[in-house]
Amino acid sequence: MEGHNIYISNLRVAATIGVILIHATTGYLQQVPIGSFNWDYANWMNGFTRYAVPIFVMISGALLLHKEESTLDFYRKRLLKIVPPFLFWTLVYIIYYFWKSGTWDNLSMQQITSISWTKFRTGANAHLWYLYMIMGLYLAIPFLRKMVKHCSTRELELFLLIWFVSLFIVNKRWQDIVIRIDLTFFTNYIGYLVLGYYLSIQDFRKSRIWFVILWLASCAFTIYITHTLSVSQQKYDPSFYGYVLPNIAVAATAFFVCIKYFSKRVTSPLWISLIDKYSFGIYLAHIIVLNYVHPELPDAIWLKVPLATIATLVGSVLLVYIIQKVPYGKYVSG
Repeated sequence: MEGHNIYISNLRVAATIGVILIHATTGYLQQVPIGSFNWDYANWMNGFTRYAVPIFVMISGALLLHKEESTLDFYRKRLLKIVPPFLFWTLVYIIYYFWKSGTWDNLSMQQITSISWTKFRTGANAHLWYLYMIMGLYLAIPFLRKMVKHCSTRELELFLLIWFVSLFIVNKRWQDIVIRIDLTFFTNYIGYLVLGYYLSIQDFRKSRIWFVILWLASCAFTIYITHTLSVSQQKYDPSFYGYVLPNIAVAATAFFVCIKYFSKRVTSPLWISLIDKYSFGIYLAHIIVLNYVHPELPDAIWLKVPLATIATLVGSVLLVYIIQKVPYGKYVSG
């Protein structure tokens, strides 16, 4: 890893670990008493790692919106990298669903087909929603490139400002008080693509300490508001956990800048290089590994979550590595 790619690799590793931490703790938020130590610990872990998915999208923007290539070349290269893993892991998780639920023998072929088709359309496992989202963004990138190429810095900042305003509109909690202007073009994850591109070409080196403070403050807000709302209702309220909400966008922005300017140009440890290399495969495989290791670890959450995260990372890397050694496995492993 050389030059500016060092911070991109570090961001990718941090996002990969963040996703696993989110999935290792979310069950506690839904199952244990609200306000208990376990619930608060899970809320803290989630609050500090909600940057993960936005960072993945921002990395795509930082890397892909710079490139010069035809639309068809881009589609051929990118879709060939994502469609085979999408099909393979969708099949894996559909089989995993039937095997884990133990309903395979009790269902007719028509029922199996119907359930399988529904899962294929909507996501064979919850975390695979990301593939549907990123494929849609990839279709837009060739056209988005042409836009950002001809935009001045001020115009990019205006686009991002409108996108940020749109994030208030998509939160159902505020729908009764915001003016419902149709900002469809600016909403959701497309803004993270432009944001990643913008942050990659701008120099915020002199302000990096302020971005550390901003990241901590935005995470603290997410943790506090989630705790307050959940305790007041005695019901888990994830209203401020959404990836396309203002507080999460601020946290992801600040985290991106922090990693960009605090990444050192030194040879990365082997474990970072491995996570960076297999990050996509880890994302796709980690739920299966996590489901096996999580129940086998000590009950104390402060031990279980870190150990589950480490074990899931190791197990996922090994699983993806093994799949890649099978003929044609490198095309479907991720």
